[in-house]
Amino acid sequence: MFVLSLLLIVLTIIALIDVVGQPEPVVRNLPKIVWVLLIVFIPLIGVALWFLLGKDWSTSRIKLPERRGRKRSRTSGSWGPGRGPSSTATPSPSQPDRAVSSTEEQLAALEREIQAAEDAERIRKLELEMKRNDPDADDKLP
Repeated sequence: MFVLSLLLIVLTIIALIDVVGQPEPVVRNLPKIVWVLLIVFIPLIGVALWFLLGKDWSTSRIKLPERRGRKRSRTSGSWGPGRGPSSTATPSPSQPDRAVSSTEEQLAALEREIQAAEDAERIRKLELEMKRNDPDADDKLP
């Protein structure tokens, strides 16, 4: 009896974390707050209903590899699309280009950070060279 109670508590916590972690457009059939209330006040039924009716499994974080035929090319492995010139990576309709733009923004920010570090290093080297050439340069630097 203790094991069943513990299992119900664990499933309830997992379901609550899953509901809260899902974005609002992904939750199906009811608003998120209603799912949370169902899971809290009617744990066994609420958890079962959430995983059967509320969770959108197509946007789940766990992605299974695509099943391929017998023919394999050199550029594609058995665990995903090929990376050759003939492969076209298209985002799924359920996931907007938000992830792509977010990644591009992160790369741009990283490039700006690298450029700023390189500029700071170049300035430091120029200041050291200026000090070597002119011993009174300390007074002239800001």
